[in-house]
Amino acid sequence: MINSNLNNDTIQKSFEIVPPRYTISDSFVNKILKYEKNFDLLDITCCPMATLRVNPIAVAHKLILKGVNPKKLIVNFSSRDRNSLALQSEIFGALSIKLKNILVVKGDPISYGNSKKSKEVFELTTDEIISNVNKINKGLDFNNNETKSKMNINIFSALNINRSFNKIKTTIQKRLKRGSKFFITQPIYSESDFEKIIRLSDSKDYKIFAGILPVKNKRILDNLLKKLGGISIDSPHLLDLAKYDDKKIHSYSSNHLKKLIKIYKKNLDGLHLMTSGSIIEASNLVKNL
Repeated sequence: MINSNLNNDTIQKSFEIVPPRYTISDSFVNKILKYEKNFDLLDITCCPMATLRVNPIAVAHKLILKGVNPKKLIVNFSSRDRNSLALQSEIFGALSIKLKNILVVKGDPISYGNSKKSKEVFELTTDEIISNVNKINKGLDFNNNETKSKMNINIFSALNINRSFNKIKTTIQKRLKRGSKFFITQPIYSESDFEKIIRLSDSKDYKIFAGILPVKNKRILDNLLKKLGGISIDSPHLLDLAKYDDKKIHSYSSNHLKKLIKIYKKNLDGLHLMTSGSIIEASNLVKNL
């Protein structure tokens, strides 16, 4: 069984924060503070789409200083950008300010972003990072040196939803053995994907958060179809969106997802709102849940 305050019978709501590019402004922080009570968790991304952003631990620290409970915050760690030494250093830094939720991600290819001269690292795979973070829970660092203190890190990892039920189930079971008990799916858009997630959420040993990303315009639609792996690109909804102009795409996509959330919310563990950093839009999507 999950031993965490994330374990309860109500649907959990997570909002994906996209850090600013260069500075953490008061307006950025204040907007999050105004709406953060609408969410159980705030997930702070790490240079999504390989675009330069402020470090997620710095954003988390700023929010903690403003009164946000560190138990509510998730910080992302990418295998793309760090070797094992840097990963350990940043993870222990996060733990030192009482951050206990970590999302391990592979990271988007450097070619997608604005730092073309950067070099990808990938010393450790996502699964290897999960296993090593779980060592910290047992009182060891990545090299099996004793840390003299055991931690209680909640390890999140991502799930690709465009695979068969059995393949996703196998991935979950492997990740569970490594130490990840919380999963966030790539964005979903169809009834069949929602139903697949509900079928996968048949165990009290883990929780799955369904990724919710309303499509705002044709550029984002194109990125979803060509760059974001792990989604069902043959979803009827995504095919429909190609027919509309930018003015209609956003409202059509948001209304479609609202309907699906309303239908399936009783049987989901959680929702993970990916609204390009707009906490107002995310709040509207989960209103009255």
